[in-house]
Amino acid sequence: MSRLFTAGLLTSLTIALTLMQAHAGELKRCNAQRASYLIGEYLTRTVLEQARVETRAARVIVNPVTQEFDPDRLRVITDLDLKITSMSCG
Repeated sequence: MSRLFTAGLLTSLTIALTLMQAHAGELKRCNAQRASYLIGEYLTRTVLEQARVETRAARVIVNPVTQEFDPDRLRVITDLDLKITSMSCG
């Protein structure tokens, strides 16, 4: 009886952990619209970190020249005065 209980408990915990990991990935997806209020602000370290946290991005790149797509990366575009003109994920 105790082996059956232990097997059932382990199976339940395995399923629960699998579901938690699947949902955790959804919650951390980058969403640039969450920080759209920062467009027009001057780029500082504080603003850059605020944008990363708000968008749930894992990484931030400023004025990117790369064509690689990374769904967890925030791309910040500035003008010559370092004023943020746009943001997108990718």
